[in-house]
Amino acid sequence: MLGGLKIKSVILAIFSLILLAPLLNSQVNWAVTEADLYMWTLLAIAICAAFIGMAYMAARLLEIQVLEAWVKIELQELVASALIAVFCVALIASVNGAAQFLVEPGGSGDIVQFSRDFLRDSIYADGQTIYGKLGTAYFNTAKVASYSYVAGISIGVASFSKSESPAAGLSPLVSELGQGMDSVANFMLLASAQSAFLGFFASASALMLPLGIFLRSFSLTRKIGGTVLAAVIASAVLYPAAFTVSKEVYNTFRGNMMDEAANINVKAAENPPSTDVVCHPWMQRFVQSPLPFLGGEMGWWLTVCSPICALSGPGFFACMSGCYGVVSTVFYIIKSTFPIIIYYAKLLPFANELGSPAKLLDGYLWPVLDHALPAVAKFGVLSLVVFLIPLIFAMVMLRNLAITFGGEPQLYGISKLV
Repeated sequence: MLGGLKIKSVILAIFSLILLAPLLNSQVNWAVTEADLYMWTLLAIAICAAFIGMAYMAARLLEIQVLEAWVKIELQELVASALIAVFCVALIASVNGAAQFLVEPGGSGDIVQFSRDFLRDSIYADGQTIYGKLGTAYFNTAKVASYSYVAGISIGVASFSKSESPAAGLSPLVSELGQGMDSVANFMLLASAQSAFLGFFASASALMLPLGIFLRSFSLTRKIGGTVLAAVIASAVLYPAAFTVSKEVYNTFRGNMMDEAANINVKAAENPPSTDVVCHPWMQRFVQSPLPFLGGEMGWWLTVCSPICALSGPGFFACMSGCYGVVSTVFYIIKSTFPIIIYYAKLLPFANELGSPAKLLDGYLWPVLDHALPAVAKFGVLSLVVFLIPLIFAMVMLRNLAITFGGEPQLYGISKLV
């Protein structure tokens, strides 16, 4: 009587799986084309039933009472596994429909795709915005901090030089901005990793669920099978579903974070005065001379003195020697006085204006301290919250489901983390 009831329960469970198949196919996109989830589950139950049936026939044929008692126990566990299969498939099939009440109109009804869209369009996209603002601030601050002018002149054994680095004190600020960019990039990588895990869990669970049903139907692997079933539900259903909670938490504080990011307005760095003159092609030609492979006074000496001294006949070498002194002196005077003139006429006033504490504080320090660093901190905290909520929820439910399904609740120390 009891055996017949158990067989009827297995048949009812299989029939329920067949009825759930159209709903499952219409709601879930598993990205597994070689086999549908319900077909694998039905096959797993059928194989278990066939194995138990053969064991029962062998027990009756050989009159082995121990084996017959074992068959009755395993038949009971097969009924429980079949009912668990119905529960798992029904939960997977219905979770996407339930998720439609939580998403925006026109959004994806697939809970996994909904979670991946949230990670891509919210966290990763906001990270890109903050990273871009930090990158602009980093470039402008580094450019100003690297300004350095040196001008010098020497007369015989005496020499004179003058140098200015008006914004060198901003170097630590450049380092902080670089660390902020690294932090934002790491959390963007974390969001991408979560999206990849969501896709992996959805695909893997389509194969792990039938395997868990098969393992749980036999005493030797019952704990492993129960744990596998709990892991499937926790990772493929509960983990992505928990992102609906993460999204609500994230959207609550997102506006304040993005306002901070929008106010990262570090002053754009200006080019030093007389840049067009110093970098002009004619200035480069003067320094390099018409003979770039020689350069400097040697090139100008050969270019200017050779045509002149060619007319002197036998006195060519004496003429070249005297002409070299004149050309080198003129070239040296121009080369030495030009940087000093540009420095005192243009660069020194620019350095004094650029290096004023008020401009450095208002243009660079306060925008970074008041907006850039808080935006990085808020993005990091929100990213961690989005990561931890689904993880903790899935781990807690994994442990509880493992107990319910007859699996191993300890999970090699994970329960201690929970």
